Amino acid sequence: MAMSTGWTAAEGLSKMWTSFCIFNVLYCIANAETYNTYYGTPADSKEVAKFQAKNISHICISNFKPCDENEWSRVDGSCNNLENPTHGMYHTPMWRMLPAYYSADYEPRKTKSGKDFPLARYLRLMLMKVGDSISEVFATSLSYFAEFAFGDVGSVHDIRLYLRTITHCCKPEGLTDKRCTPNFIPENDNVHRFSGIKCHNLTRPLSFQSTGCAPTNTVPERINFVTTFFDISNVYYHAAGSIEQNRAYEGGRLKVEVVNGGSFPSDANETTTCFLKDAVATDCARNVPNGLLGTNLFSTYFWRLHNYIADALVLLNPCWDDETVFNNAKDINIAWYKQVLMYEFYPLMLGRENMINNNIIGCDGDFRDPYDKNVDSNLAMEFAYALRWFHSTQDARQEMYDKNDKFINTQAVVNYSLRVQDLAFHDTLLQMTHGIYMQPAGGFDDTVHPDIADSGLGRLAKAFDILTADLARGRYFGLAPYMKYRDYCSDYTISHEKFEDLSYIMKPNKIDELKRVYENPEDIELMAGMWAEDIGENNPIPPTVACILSKQLQRSVASDRHWYERPNRPHAFTADQLQEVRKATLAGMLCAIGDEVSMIQPQAFLRISESNYKVSCDEIPTIDFTYWKDDSCDAY
Repeated sequence: MAMSTGWTAAEGLSKMWTSFCIFNVLYCIANAETYNTYYGTPADSKEVAKFQAKNISHICISNFKPCDENEWSRVDGSCNNLENPTHGMYHTPMWRMLPAYYSADYEPRKTKSGKDFPLARYLRLMLMKVGDSISEVFATSLSYFAEFAFGDVGSVHDIRLYLRTITHCCKPEGLTDKRCTPNFIPENDNVHRFSGIKCHNLTRPLSFQSTGCAPTNTVPERINFVTTFFDISNVYYHAAGSIEQNRAYEGGRLKVEVVNGGSFPSDANETTTCFLKDAVATDCARNVPNGLLGTNLFSTYFWRLHNYIADALVLLNPCWDDETVFNNAKDINIAWYKQVLMYEFYPLMLGRENMINNNIIGCDGDFRDPYDKNVDSNLAMEFAYALRWFHSTQDARQEMYDKNDKFINTQAVVNYSLRVQDLAFHDTLLQMTHGIYMQPAGGFDDTVHPDIADSGLGRLAKAFDILTADLARGRYFGLAPYMKYRDYCSDYTISHEKFEDLSYIMKPNKIDELKRVYENPEDIELMAGMWAEDIGENNPIPPTVACILSKQLQRSVASDRHWYERPNRPHAFTADQLQEVRKATLAGMLCAIGDEVSMIQPQAFLRISESNYKVSCDEIPTIDFTYWKDDSCDAY
């Protein structure tokens, strides 16, 4: 199988994911559970030894302490499902809503007539316009939060692979390296016709098969390097034992590094060279979130929010030890995130009534128990892929404002990719925090910002088209044709065989554009179809994106034993505590931990308007932590 060639010993992974050496520590824990990550079944010593000999045990084997049905949720995702303890854990396979479509040897499928598909860059140029479009409704905060929410359940490790480890795919040696899948530039490309750039570096997605964890004669399944629960694992860090490096072990807090009066995520100590001030020079891989700007921003916000909550709990409960404070603060922090995600963010995308009807959210604010132990919590590949559609909504130019919300200047968003340290200096985080609720998001339409289209990785690559990479990824993920997803999303009540069968979901000119680049309707690729679909005031995202997101959210809520609205989960909230969590909003979070935020619009994902005007933070509802007061501490 071609896909497996060249991935011996999972080259480069040990360097990329150094924190996974913790596997070796956990393996020595007495009575530890040892599971095969691909199959989700117990692994014997012979199987472990085989993977250790290939130096891939940190990927192919999961080790965790035996489950305790009464414990708090774990940062590595293990034991959420007591009968299938690796379901939703980091390093587990993704599932597919529809069967995979590949050609021989699991290479990308051919067109209906047996040809290779047109270059992905050519299709992007033909189907998406380049321009600076502005949303009439949404603020920039929404695009960044969407990016962060994806990073919570889906990993972007492939970016580091083609940026740091396999950088030669556009060079002669890349032509014979099966790991390489470069995006070649069309001969008459309107941007690069005379630039000398002939292709964009890209690598094949890592799979259990390519790394040696699973037989190469099975369908390639992508490895998810994070937990699949909505548990802000990009804050608490998913690898087993890694959270121990990030905890301060005092007052239930996470470690921070203070720069110019602001606190930032850090795992630094007296023996570490990875302080923020050294990060640029050393290029060290710090055990803190360091990815795209949206992930960096919101990871910092929720990191700070954890400590904000922990400090409040310590004042209320001086008798609590560090472990008790930490677990309660983590639980409230995750609940705050879930409340914002499910009752503030997604209703804007999917519609509140639709989410209620699909049993994704409740309608009365009371407890509810959606948990079903028979629902698999692994993430759908299509869900992670559909979220890539939001790349087209990113403005890519961030307006910066001072503490009084006075405009200062504009920064290129892509320049902050993999550069978390930049947020700590020159009041960058302060100015950006005020900017994300002041500035409109990019347009929810068929345009893409020039930076996203041609400079998507900023200083890290001379040229990169994010949307072209998105389209190409669908080919190597083996995703089914777009028309199959339309059948699936219509519950097979509508036939999708001809281009004209799409007239109920896209305009005639968009159908004509698809006809111009695809010979047969079955050739239409999922991302291309989603780019072409109608978007309107009542459906701000394409219908197929909405369908895929809804189907996954149903599973995600139903498969989470620790879902915050459950009355009978371990360490469940009281009724009063749940009502306090219902007050959690993005605006409330920014008022609590944002740099000198004193006024903000109550619906911070929406633009400032006559109905959503800025008010004092004193008027923004917030959680009253006195409902977590432990009366037994009164005698302390």
